[in-house]
Amino acid sequence: MLIIDANVVLRLILNDNEKMVKEARTQLLSDTFFLKREVIAEVVYVLSGVYKTKRDDVGKAILEVLEAEGVLVESEDTVRYAIDTFQTQALDFVDCLLYAYHSVEGEKIFTFDQKLQKLLGQT
Repeated sequence: MLIIDANVVLRLILNDNEKMVKEARTQLLSDTFFLKREVIAEVVYVLSGVYKTKRDDVGKAILEVLEAEGVLVESEDTVRYAIDTFQTQALDFVDCLLYAYHSVEGEKIFTFDQKLQKLLGQT
């Protein structure tokens, strides 16, 4: 199984390099990909920060990748929850992941981030 990198995901989402997109799609059809949470975080960061993509559109794009055949994601329910949170809250994606760990997996979160504290009900 291959781990998919942020640049591959970005090429697929942005469709901005015909050669790379074709190669990525060919590879996707021939193997199973594993998409790590940190790669998703990087893609969200680049789409939001560099390309100024709206939060809702970022979420939709990531969900399309998650739903592609042959793409496996660690803690998929948690990641989907984080994406949903990212689309509706003014938090960085990593904070949304932390909130999802708390909400979906029951993890305890210690933070000084006031927005995250409020969402966690710690204020």
